[in-house]
Amino acid sequence: MAQVLIVSNRLPITVKKLNGVLSYETSIGGLSSGLSGYVKGRMNMWIGWPGIASDDLTDADQTAIIAHLAKQHCKPVFLTQRQIDDFYAGYSNGLLWPLLHSMQMQKSSTARWWQAYKAVNKQYSEIIVATARHDATIWVHDYQLMLVPEYIKRQLAHNHIGFFLHTPFPTFRVFQKLPEAKRLVGSLLQADLVGLQTKANVENFSETIMGFEYGIVANNLIILKGRSVQITDFPIGIDYTKFDKAYQLPDVIRATRRLRAQYAGLKVIAGVDRLDITKGFIERLSAYQKFLERNPKQRKKVVFVLVGAPSRSAVPAYQKLGRDVEKFVRAINATYGTKKWQPVDYIKGLPFHEVTALFMVADVGFVTPRKDGMNLVAKEFIASKRKSGVLILSKGAGAAEELQDALLVDLKQPETLVLALEQALSMRKIDITGRFNAMNEQIASHTIHHWSKEFMNMLQKPVPLPVLPLTAVSRRKVIADYANSKTRAIFLDYDGVLSELVARPEDAKPSSEVLHILTALTSDPGNDVFIVSGRSCHDLESWLSHTGVGLVAEHGAFNWNPSTKIWSKTSGTDTGWQKTLLPILRKYASVTPRSHVEQKATALVWHYRESPVFQTQKSLVLIKKELRPLLKIMNLEAYDGKKIFEIKHKDTNKGNAIKSQLALKQYDFVITVGDDYTDESMFKAVPHWAHSITVGGGITAARYRAKNVAACVALLRSLTD
Repeated sequence: MAQVLIVSNRLPITVKKLNGVLSYETSIGGLSSGLSGYVKGRMNMWIGWPGIASDDLTDADQTAIIAHLAKQHCKPVFLTQRQIDDFYAGYSNGLLWPLLHSMQMQKSSTARWWQAYKAVNKQYSEIIVATARHDATIWVHDYQLMLVPEYIKRQLAHNHIGFFLHTPFPTFRVFQKLPEAKRLVGSLLQADLVGLQTKANVENFSETIMGFEYGIVANNLIILKGRSVQITDFPIGIDYTKFDKAYQLPDVIRATRRLRAQYAGLKVIAGVDRLDITKGFIERLSAYQKFLERNPKQRKKVVFVLVGAPSRSAVPAYQKLGRDVEKFVRAINATYGTKKWQPVDYIKGLPFHEVTALFMVADVGFVTPRKDGMNLVAKEFIASKRKSGVLILSKGAGAAEELQDALLVDLKQPETLVLALEQALSMRKIDITGRFNAMNEQIASHTIHHWSKEFMNMLQKPVPLPVLPLTAVSRRKVIADYANSKTRAIFLDYDGVLSELVARPEDAKPSSEVLHILTALTSDPGNDVFIVSGRSCHDLESWLSHTGVGLVAEHGAFNWNPSTKIWSKTSGTDTGWQKTLLPILRKYASVTPRSHVEQKATALVWHYRESPVFQTQKSLVLIKKELRPLLKIMNLEAYDGKKIFEIKHKDTNKGNAIKSQLALKQYDFVITVGDDYTDESMFKAVPHWAHSITVGGGITAARYRAKNVAACVALLRSLTD
């Protein structure tokens, strides 16, 4: 199995030291739950900061931490308190966090912060490089580590690298205000896949790419000079089962009973968030105050339970927010409260079971961030409710793209919040249930596990590349990579690559020049050369076996070993089906002038290169219609090639043939050249860094497009010079 490395600012395990004794606390957060499955493999690892300043640790402490975390497939990045202050609190949270949320950045100490940010990102990168195997897939997370792709790409050029941004991404106009904006974006483009939370974020990121003139963006593909980067939205989900089944936990049951008694007779509005400047605390309190002012009959019938979990308490802006919230709460309670009723119940943080119980008791979830990458609280509220509930959600939350059945509000229009509160508390039960069920179904089917699986599946696939013409520049690149490598795999189709397509297939014998080139290539002990063709074993052996190349006949059905000089069969070589289908093909060949059927050992091919177009198309339509039910039953596939129609087993293809060879040996140079649909499986099977070349036109997964056979032969000749 390929190695997987997860890289984030924090590890899912926090280290603490009290009275000289180390302790370890495992996170129960959603991200930890969603990604933990990827680090259970023997060679897999989660890399990040363990949550304690290295100043507080002795050498013996660090050794003990490394050993303990290794058992949990985690590797620590130790940071000093100065690094934490400058890299994390300074550049990451003082500049990047507000900028990404389209808010005002802090201005002090930015030069020192930037140096710290670079140094820490480099520190992470050094540990990644030291840990990564040649087959590692590396998934980097969030705004604190935006320089990591740039640093690791230099030494891990052949590895799959993914980056996911959990925050929003602003418009180009906003993001370019940061002096280092272009450098950060350029670093992200060293990844193979960049994931963002929403389609709007993808649009903003694409605008920024083009604004900095890095490349063009088309169909979620960033086309750069010589390579491409995939970019798409991956809306993060929650651990749905954890919240959906939480009502069964004893702690939740007890907390629910207590809250029902505490808020008996009241409609409960719940707001739960980190005490963060982006979360809209003041806006919610202001809307609730106006709601009480305009709806006197609702007084003593409703309570707003506002939970603000302490966050970044060392940052002045967050300290001020805390004071402002407490002051506002006191003002509302003083104005409208009585001895028996307080309109706002403000709580500074709650454990999981208390939050879940609050959601279960609440009638309305009030979630109104100014800007949020996703905002999982909105999803956790719905999952915890189980049966019904009203969600008020700001359009600034990424979750608003998914949860369209929430009451969507705009913080730039404060009146929408007040109206939403009025609507939520007066909505008919049937409307509440309908909206709730739609949101619950969405959340249940798009969980944190679904999110991580989708991202990883896309990351581990080859990056679609723009098809570039095989120019003098690209030829020099191929030749240089060949010269600088030691172990090489060369996979070549025959017809259309080494020999021109001709009317009579038996006339396509190799030229003396091609034979000389193949012999020269195989004489280099660092080369493994294979002709991977649809031709028969007889043709390939009689024409090419003396050159020393390996031979793959009939699209992968047979392999010729140049050492033993023996053909061997692969899977999918049962040919009993030919007795049924051969008469059908011959029937249509007999009514199509100048066409004929070739019976191979494992395939049937109808050739119509010299046939009239009209009659050929008519026959093709009839053949496909008659064969369609038979192909499904027999596990066969039919392919339209260059003036041919071919039938063979589904699992017999060139891609599977060369995968077997690639699994036997680690190559540092791979090239594959083909010309038609049968070669596409080869282009998809080779590593994403390989050189793949198609000849002629058509949609292709190949990296380069050569004009003709002469261009291919010239390139191969250059490799032997």
